[in-house]
Amino acid sequence: MSDLETIGLEAVDKFITTWNSRDAAAWAGSLQFPHVRPSPFGPINVAETAEDYIAAVDYNKVIETGWDHSEWDYKHVLHMSPRKIHVAGQWTRYTASGESILSTPIVYVCTLIDGNWGIQSRFGSDYADEDIDTSGFATRGLNLVTDFINNYNLGNRDACAELLNYPHFTISPGELGRTDAASDFTVNAGASMRLESLLAVQTGQHSMNIALELGMPDGGVRQGVVNVTNRDGHLGIQAWSLLDPNEAGE
Repeated sequence: MSDLETIGLEAVDKFITTWNSRDAAAWAGSLQFPHVRPSPFGPINVAETAEDYIAAVDYNKVIETGWDHSEWDYKHVLHMSPRKIHVAGQWTRYTASGESILSTPIVYVCTLIDGNWGIQSRFGSDYADEDIDTSGFATRGLNLVTDFINNYNLGNRDACAELLNYPHFTISPGELGRTDAASDFTVNAGASMRLESLLAVQTGQHSMNIALELGMPDGGVRQGVVNVTNRDGHLGIQAWSLLDPNEAGE
């Protein structure tokens, strides 16, 4: 296991361990800020600081469901670079007697800021039981991302803007790019990205996470995770996170 892979898995382990501690300040210490968790439901809140995040934590609401602790069902690293790591995982909440309450698949965007690693964003995909067929939703999501790349390369701003959900986020270490409306979206003229690979990593009934690799005009590559949601009846890309696997370390 590489050093970066170990760092990514340790970052998400800290997230679960501090969550189980019922200490909101400790839990916030596993995160980076500004922090966002895109979702297909309700308002998408951005915590600009740890203090903002801590103020919004309500353990009592979760404890009232019978929750005692959470455990990993799985976790593995998707992509790595010296400043950003993508980790796919799924946790389940349990009662004290071991009865499962809730499972959630998520891709964690881990970033390095001021020498410290933490989770800057969590791309959720709602849980779907094995007896629920999500293949149709997965196909629609994969086609949507393909259409976005093709239209972006052609400079079709309006077509690209229609394929997003808002607010739309891009994740960088210590920064969240945010687009609040289709009228605010822009494209870079002359883009020529090649879609080298596309894979549905986690698929629910209302949201999914897609891993991709893009060939860039300069011959380099970018690896990324795309969060696709069905929000208010509109299927669109809610958030992106891209990294350069060949980025030079410090």
